Amino acid sequence: MSDNTLSELEILELFRKELGLTRPHKLNLAGNTDDAAVMPLLPEDFAAYAANKKIKLGDRADSLVFAQDAMIENIHFRLEYGTAGQVADKCMAVNVSDLAAMGASPLGALVHVGLPKRYAVREFLTSLTKSLRRSMRRYKFTIFGGDLTAARDFTISAAFIGRINHRKAMFRNGAKAGDVLCVSGTLGLASLGLKLLENHRKGKLNSVKLDRYSGAVKRLLEPRPRLALGLKLAETGLATSCIDLSDSLARSLKLLARDSHVGFEVELSSRLLHREVRQYYGRLSPRKLADTVFSAEEDFELLFTMRASGLEQSRGLLPKGIIPIGTAIARKSGITANYRGKRIVVSNSGFEHFG
Repeated sequence: MSDNTLSELEILELFRKELGLTRPHKLNLAGNTDDAAVMPLLPEDFAAYAANKKIKLGDRADSLVFAQDAMIENIHFRLEYGTAGQVADKCMAVNVSDLAAMGASPLGALVHVGLPKRYAVREFLTSLTKSLRRSMRRYKFTIFGGDLTAARDFTISAAFIGRINHRKAMFRNGAKAGDVLCVSGTLGLASLGLKLLENHRKGKLNSVKLDRYSGAVKRLLEPRPRLALGLKLAETGLATSCIDLSDSLARSLKLLARDSHVGFEVELSSRLLHREVRQYYGRLSPRKLADTVFSAEEDFELLFTMRASGLEQSRGLLPKGIIPIGTAIARKSGITANYRGKRIVVSNSGFEHFG
């Protein structure tokens, strides 16, 4: 990256400042640092509610949630790794994951497809549409419509609408020092899948070994967002902050820390890595273990905090597999990792669009 080129996060921050979108607004209660926006269905009712007037909103869904993500050929995916249907499935999953991190239920989506002429054939399009249909059934939403354009490379983008009660929405800014930091499952499987597919494409890995790690490839191409968990976390009010792990763990921790004005101390362990990842790498040095854990991307697990008193309560309310990985600490302490008493610096690793 040149001295004049801004990073992805710097570009987003520039947009927010120039557009005057640095704080929550009556039409977006989340502000503009979360991956989704929360708009009250009846802004005038919310204003009255916030002013303590006699309007009872109850527990009904009173707000819409908006999220949008795109996938572009040769940037987010290669079609030699999977089918058009898998790309569509993943695009829907990426958006649903953003809703899950806020605790919102999907309602519907507008889908844009940019289609090169070479892909305007029945087999390709049937794979695409059948996958979209399966996603609609799986996540219980509808496709409202969208847009179809010619494009140089295959592109699919979805703008999702969900619903939530604004008082139960989970944001990134609620963590407090002393909160327990948790992740909804093991990490590194999708990153391993990408590594294996890239090595296979370059002739560095044979098909037999690639098949041995089929779970890693499947996690990369067909992720499953933790929607049920996100809804449960919002319903119970146990989570004080939440973000989905589409980006690396390191970057996601940085975003939670920034918005909640805290630091984090992570207890590093090989148990944070999926079994297939541990099998592939074998015994890892502390530095390599840290790099593998903190650079893991696209697992689409939920990273969240909860009060220490809520950890025991959660055991009977939340599904198994949740892993406490650390603690929120004072902001001045930054983000650190401990491995068997040894402190390890956490780097801001992960994919960078403008790197």
